[in-house]
Amino acid sequence: MTGPSTADPAASEAVFAPAEQALLDALPVAGVVADVGPGSGTSTLRLAERADRVYAVDNDEAMLTMVRERAEQAGLGDRVRTVLHDLDEGPVPLPEPVSLIWSGACVHHALSWQDVVSGLAGLLAPGGVLALGEGGLPARCLPWDVGVGRPGLEARLDAAHNEWFTAWFDSRPDVVREARGWPDLLRSAGLEHVTSRSVLLDLPASLSADVREVVLAELAARVGRAQPFLTQDDRAAWNSVLDQASPVWLGNRDDLALLTARTVHIGTRRGAHG
Repeated sequence: MTGPSTADPAASEAVFAPAEQALLDALPVAGVVADVGPGSGTSTLRLAERADRVYAVDNDEAMLTMVRERAEQAGLGDRVRTVLHDLDEGPVPLPEPVSLIWSGACVHHALSWQDVVSGLAGLLAPGGVLALGEGGLPARCLPWDVGVGRPGLEARLDAAHNEWFTAWFDSRPDVVREARGWPDLLRSAGLEHVTSRSVLLDLPASLSADVREVVLAELAARVGRAQPFLTQDDRAAWNSVLDQASPVWLGNRDDLALLTARTVHIGTRRGAHG
Protein backbone atom coordinates (compact mmCIF):
# COMPACT_ATOMS: atom_id res chain seq x y z
CA MET A 1 0.00 0.00 0.00
CA THR A 2 1.12 3.55 -0.64
CA GLY A 3 1.39 5.41 2.62
CA PRO A 4 3.75 7.34 4.85
CA SER A 5 7.38 7.31 3.81
CA THR A 6 10.07 6.11 6.16
CA ALA A 7 13.83 5.68 6.38
CA ASP A 8 15.72 3.35 4.02
CA PRO A 9 13.54 0.21 4.06
CA ALA A 10 16.32 -2.39 4.01
CA ALA A 11 18.34 -0.72 6.77
CA SER A 12 15.27 -0.12 8.91
CA GLU A 13 13.99 -3.69 8.46
CA ALA A 14 17.39 -5.06 9.46
CA VAL A 15 17.25 -3.19 12.76
CA PHE A 16 13.66 -4.18 13.54
CA ALA A 17 14.14 -7.74 12.24
CA PRO A 18 14.54 -9.40 15.68
CA ALA A 19 11.05 -8.31 16.73
CA GLU A 20 9.45 -9.29 13.44
CA GLN A 21 11.38 -12.57 13.40
CA ALA A 22 10.01 -13.45 16.82
CA LEU A 23 6.48 -12.85 15.53
CA LEU A 24 7.05 -14.79 12.30
CA ASP A 25 8.75 -17.72 14.02
CA ALA A 26 5.60 -18.29 16.10
CA LEU A 27 3.41 -18.63 12.98
CA PRO A 28 2.55 -21.93 11.24
CA VAL A 29 4.57 -21.51 8.04
CA ALA A 30 4.21 -24.37 5.57
CA GLY A 31 3.16 -25.00 1.98
CA VAL A 32 2.01 -21.87 0.14
CA VAL A 33 1.93 -18.54 1.99
CA ALA A 34 1.67 -14.83 1.19
CA ASP A 35 3.45 -11.70 2.41
CA VAL A 36 1.27 -8.63 1.86
CA GLY A 37 3.26 -5.41 1.99
CA PRO A 38 6.70 -7.03 2.08
CA GLY A 39 8.83 -3.88 2.13
CA SER A 40 12.31 -4.75 0.93
CA GLY A 41 11.67 -8.46 1.51
CA THR A 42 13.07 -9.27 4.94
CA SER A 43 9.86 -11.01 6.02
CA THR A 44 9.47 -12.64 2.60
CA LEU A 45 12.86 -14.30 2.90
CA ARG A 46 12.11 -15.46 6.43
CA LEU A 47 8.88 -17.05 5.21
CA ALA A 48 10.56 -18.56 2.14
CA GLU A 49 13.04 -20.40 4.33
CA ARG A 50 10.16 -22.47 5.71
CA ALA A 51 7.51 -22.43 2.96
CA ASP A 52 7.33 -24.12 -0.43
CA ARG A 53 6.17 -20.92 -2.10
CA VAL A 54 5.66 -17.29 -1.05
CA TYR A 55 3.59 -14.70 -2.89
CA ALA A 56 4.93 -11.20 -2.13
CA VAL A 57 2.17 -8.64 -2.78
CA ASP A 58 2.74 -4.89 -3.13
CA ASN A 59 1.55 -1.98 -5.27
CA ASP A 60 5.11 -0.69 -5.74
CA GLU A 61 7.03 -2.41 -8.53
CA ALA A 62 10.33 -0.99 -7.26
CA MET A 63 9.85 -2.76 -3.92
CA LEU A 64 8.89 -5.99 -5.65
CA THR A 65 12.04 -5.78 -7.76
CA MET A 66 14.06 -5.47 -4.55
CA VAL A 67 12.26 -8.49 -3.12
CA ARG A 68 13.07 -10.58 -6.19
CA GLU A 69 16.71 -9.50 -6.17
CA ARG A 70 17.13 -10.31 -2.48
CA ALA A 71 15.44 -13.68 -2.94
CA GLU A 72 17.81 -14.56 -5.79
CA GLN A 73 20.83 -13.50 -3.74
CA ALA A 74 19.64 -15.68 -0.86
CA GLY A 75 19.14 -18.69 -3.13
CA LEU A 76 15.37 -18.55 -2.60
CA GLY A 77 14.33 -17.11 -5.95
CA ASP A 78 12.49 -20.28 -6.98
CA ARG A 79 10.25 -19.99 -3.89
CA VAL A 80 9.27 -16.32 -4.21
CA ARG A 81 6.69 -14.96 -6.65
CA THR A 82 5.74 -11.29 -6.74
CA VAL A 83 2.25 -9.89 -7.32
CA LEU A 84 1.70 -6.22 -8.23
CA HIS A 85 -1.61 -5.21 -6.65
CA ASP A 86 -3.21 -2.37 -4.69
CA LEU A 87 -5.36 -3.64 -1.84
CA ASP A 88 -7.83 -0.79 -2.39
CA GLU A 89 -8.65 -2.31 -5.79
CA GLY A 90 -10.11 -5.48 -4.28
CA PRO A 91 -8.92 -8.94 -3.18
CA VAL A 92 -5.44 -10.01 -4.21
CA PRO A 93 -5.56 -12.13 -7.41
CA LEU A 94 -3.64 -15.10 -6.06
CA PRO A 95 -3.80 -18.24 -8.25
CA GLU A 96 -4.31 -20.59 -5.31
CA PRO A 97 -5.40 -20.60 -1.65
CA VAL A 98 -2.69 -20.05 0.95
CA SER A 99 -2.16 -21.51 4.39
CA LEU A 100 -0.84 -18.27 5.90
CA ILE A 101 -0.97 -14.56 5.13
CA TRP A 102 1.46 -12.25 6.91
CA SER A 103 0.94 -8.50 6.56
CA GLY A 104 3.17 -6.19 8.55
CA ALA A 105 2.18 -2.51 8.98
CA CYS A 106 0.33 -2.42 5.69
CA VAL A 107 -3.44 -2.73 6.09
CA HIS A 108 -3.77 0.51 8.10
CA HIS A 109 -2.98 2.38 4.86
CA ALA A 110 -6.12 1.02 3.19
CA LEU A 111 -9.29 3.02 2.57
CA SER A 112 -11.42 0.36 4.26
CA TRP A 113 -9.67 -1.82 6.81
CA GLN A 114 -12.61 -4.21 7.08
CA ASP A 115 -12.84 -4.72 3.30
CA VAL A 116 -9.15 -5.53 3.10
CA VAL A 117 -9.17 -7.85 6.11
CA SER A 118 -12.20 -9.70 4.72
CA GLY A 119 -10.55 -9.93 1.30
CA LEU A 120 -7.38 -11.39 2.80
CA ALA A 121 -9.37 -13.85 4.89
CA GLY A 122 -11.06 -15.05 1.71
CA LEU A 123 -7.69 -16.06 0.25
CA LEU A 124 -7.02 -18.56 3.02
CA ALA A 125 -7.41 -22.29 2.61
CA PRO A 126 -9.58 -23.98 5.27
CA GLY A 127 -7.64 -23.84 8.52
CA GLY A 128 -5.43 -21.07 7.14
CA VAL A 129 -4.12 -18.23 9.31
CA LEU A 130 -4.19 -14.47 8.79
CA ALA A 131 -1.57 -12.59 10.82
CA LEU A 132 -1.69 -8.79 10.85
CA GLY A 133 1.31 -6.97 12.26
CA GLU A 134 -0.46 -3.78 13.31
CA GLY A 135 -0.19 -1.57 16.35
CA GLY A 136 2.31 -1.91 19.14
CA LEU A 137 4.02 1.06 20.74
CA PRO A 138 5.90 4.06 19.29
CA ALA A 139 9.65 3.89 19.58
CA ARG A 140 11.40 5.62 22.48
CA CYS A 141 14.91 6.71 21.58
CA LEU A 142 15.76 9.91 23.47
CA PRO A 143 16.16 11.04 27.06
CA TRP A 144 13.23 13.07 28.37
CA ASP A 145 15.39 16.21 28.26
CA VAL A 146 17.92 16.50 25.42
CA GLY A 147 19.01 19.96 26.53
CA VAL A 148 17.40 21.75 23.56
CA GLY A 149 13.89 23.17 23.65
CA ARG A 150 11.37 22.05 26.27
CA PRO A 151 11.73 18.60 27.86
CA GLY A 152 9.47 15.93 26.39
CA LEU A 153 10.46 16.63 22.78
CA GLU A 154 9.95 13.04 21.62
CA ALA A 155 6.57 12.65 23.32
CA ARG A 156 5.30 15.78 21.58
CA LEU A 157 6.62 14.42 18.28
CA ASP A 158 4.46 11.32 18.79
CA ALA A 159 1.40 13.53 19.27
CA ALA A 160 2.20 15.67 16.22
CA HIS A 161 2.89 12.60 14.11
CA ASN A 162 -0.48 11.18 15.09
CA GLU A 163 -2.10 14.44 13.98
CA TRP A 164 -0.30 14.17 10.66
CA PHE A 165 -1.41 10.56 10.13
CA THR A 166 -5.00 11.46 11.00
CA ALA A 167 -4.97 14.32 8.49
CA TRP A 168 -3.42 12.07 5.82
CA PHE A 169 -5.94 9.31 6.51
CA ASP A 170 -8.99 11.62 6.46
CA SER A 171 -7.88 13.52 3.36
CA ARG A 172 -8.44 10.60 0.98
CA PRO A 173 -11.75 10.27 -0.89
CA ASP A 174 -13.86 7.26 0.12
CA VAL A 175 -11.85 6.54 3.27
CA VAL A 176 -13.79 4.60 5.90
CA ARG A 177 -13.26 5.45 9.55
CA GLU A 178 -13.04 2.24 11.59
CA ALA A 179 -13.92 2.43 15.28
CA ARG A 180 -13.08 -1.20 16.09
CA GLY A 181 -9.79 -2.83 16.96
CA TRP A 182 -7.96 -5.35 14.78
CA PRO A 183 -9.24 -8.45 16.64
CA ASP A 184 -12.84 -7.38 16.01
CA LEU A 185 -12.06 -6.83 12.33
CA LEU A 186 -10.66 -10.36 12.10
CA ARG A 187 -13.77 -11.80 13.75
CA SER A 188 -16.03 -9.79 11.44
CA ALA A 189 -14.16 -11.37 8.51
CA GLY A 190 -15.32 -14.77 9.77
CA LEU A 191 -12.05 -15.83 11.37
CA GLU A 192 -11.92 -17.82 14.58
CA HIS A 193 -9.53 -18.35 17.51
CA VAL A 194 -8.48 -14.70 17.29
CA THR A 195 -5.53 -13.80 19.49
CA SER A 196 -2.95 -11.03 19.80
CA ARG A 197 0.61 -11.01 21.05
CA SER A 198 3.41 -8.45 21.27
CA VAL A 199 7.17 -8.63 21.32
CA LEU A 200 9.58 -6.07 22.73
CA LEU A 201 12.58 -4.70 20.89
CA ASP A 202 14.96 -3.33 23.50
CA LEU A 203 18.27 -1.96 22.23
CA PRO A 204 19.74 0.08 25.09
CA ALA A 205 22.43 2.74 24.85
CA SER A 206 24.93 2.88 23.50
CA LEU A 207 23.77 1.87 20.04
CA SER A 208 25.95 0.45 17.30
CA ALA A 209 26.68 2.77 14.38
CA ASP A 210 24.20 1.08 12.02
CA VAL A 211 21.36 1.13 14.54
CA ARG A 212 22.09 4.76 15.47
CA GLU A 213 21.92 5.68 11.78
CA VAL A 214 18.49 4.06 11.44
CA VAL A 215 17.21 5.72 14.61
CA LEU A 216 18.31 9.14 13.35
CA ALA A 217 16.78 8.51 9.91
CA GLU A 218 13.49 7.36 11.44
CA LEU A 219 13.36 10.42 13.70
CA ALA A 220 14.11 12.72 10.76
CA ALA A 221 11.36 11.06 8.69
CA ARG A 222 8.84 11.43 11.51
CA VAL A 223 9.79 15.07 12.05
CA GLY A 224 9.50 15.74 8.33
CA ARG A 225 5.98 14.35 8.19
CA ALA A 226 4.85 16.00 11.43
CA GLN A 227 6.28 19.48 10.65
CA PRO A 228 2.90 21.23 10.18
CA PHE A 229 1.72 19.98 13.58
CA LEU A 230 4.81 20.89 15.61
CA THR A 231 5.16 24.18 17.44
CA GLN A 232 7.68 26.67 16.13
CA ASP A 233 9.90 26.03 19.16
CA ASP A 234 9.80 22.25 18.65
CA ARG A 235 10.58 22.61 14.95
CA ALA A 236 13.61 24.71 15.84
CA ALA A 237 14.74 22.17 18.44
CA TRP A 238 14.43 19.26 16.00
CA ASN A 239 16.28 21.21 13.31
CA SER A 240 19.13 21.67 15.75
CA VAL A 241 19.41 18.13 17.05
CA LEU A 242 19.09 16.57 13.58
CA ASP A 243 21.70 18.84 11.96
CA GLN A 244 25.05 17.06 11.68
CA ALA A 245 26.83 20.42 11.76
CA SER A 246 25.15 21.38 15.03
CA PRO A 247 27.00 21.05 18.35
CA VAL A 248 23.86 19.33 19.74
CA TRP A 249 23.49 16.80 16.90
CA LEU A 250 21.93 13.61 18.27
CA GLY A 251 24.49 11.51 16.40
CA ASN A 252 27.16 12.70 18.84
CA ARG A 253 25.26 11.40 21.88
CA ASP A 254 26.01 8.05 23.49
CA ASP A 255 22.64 7.77 25.26
CA LEU A 256 20.39 7.09 22.26
CA ALA A 257 18.40 3.87 22.63
CA LEU A 258 15.65 2.00 20.79
CA LEU A 259 12.72 0.64 22.75
CA THR A 260 9.49 -0.36 21.02
CA ALA A 261 6.89 -3.12 20.81
CA ARG A 262 5.43 -4.88 17.79
CA THR A 263 1.99 -6.52 17.90
CA VAL A 264 0.45 -9.22 15.71
CA HIS A 265 -3.24 -10.14 15.55
CA ILE A 266 -4.00 -13.69 14.39
CA GLY A 267 -7.18 -15.36 13.19
CA THR A 268 -7.90 -18.77 11.64
CA ARG A 269 -10.33 -19.64 8.87
CA ARG A 270 -12.78 -22.38 9.78
CA GLY A 271 -11.51 -25.77 8.64
CA ALA A 272 -13.23 -27.93 6.06
CA HIS A 273 -14.89 -29.92 8.84
CA GLY A 274 -14.92 -27.16 11.47
